[in-house]
Amino acid sequence: MNCKNIDELINEIKKETQDIWVNEPLDIFNIKNGFLGSEAGVYEQYFSPLVMLSGEMRSLGIHTFADLNHFANHDSFDLEVLKIMTKRMIETDVGVISFFGLKRYGAILENFNELIDTIETKEKYIEVVKEIFTLTNRYQMWLHQIFPWGFSMNMKKKSPDYYRKIYERMSSK
Repeated sequence: MNCKNIDELINEIKKETQDIWVNEPLDIFNIKNGFLGSEAGVYEQYFSPLVMLSGEMRSLGIHTFADLNHFANHDSFDLEVLKIMTKRMIETDVGVISFFGLKRYGAILENFNELIDTIETKEKYIEVVKEIFTLTNRYQMWLHQIFPWGFSMNMKKKSPDYYRKIYERMSSK
C-alpha cells in the first residue's frame, strides 16, 4: 500500500472494507490454511500467530480505534495531540500485523501511520479513524470466524470445589 495522501488512503480503506464485507479476505483464507508468508510461529505451526493476531486485531478494534474516535470528538483533544496519541497507540502493531499474516491490513495500517502527520483538520482525522475502525473490526470478525474454537473442548473449566479437594489432599500429606 502506498497511498500518497490521506484522501487516497480513505478511498482504499473504504474499498477494502466493501470488498471484505461478505467475502473472506485472501490473507484470512491463507492463515486459515496455514500460510502466513513469514517465519512467524514456533515449532512450525501457525496457531500461536493466529492467537496473537486475533488479540492484536481485537485490541485495535475494541480499544485503540474506538478510543481514538471517542477522544477526537472531545474539544480537549486537538489535532496535534491526536496525531501523537495515534502514532504511539499503533506503533507496536505497525509491522507486527503483517508479520503474523495480515499483509493487506498491515500495509494499510503502515500507510496510515506514515500519513498521520499530513492530516490537516480534525474532521479529516475523524473521517480516517472511523474508516479504519470499521475495517479493523471487519478483519477482526473474520479472524473470530476462522478461529479453531473446537480445540478448547479438551480444556474444561474446573470448579472451586475441584481445587479445594486438590488443596486438601496436598495439605494432608
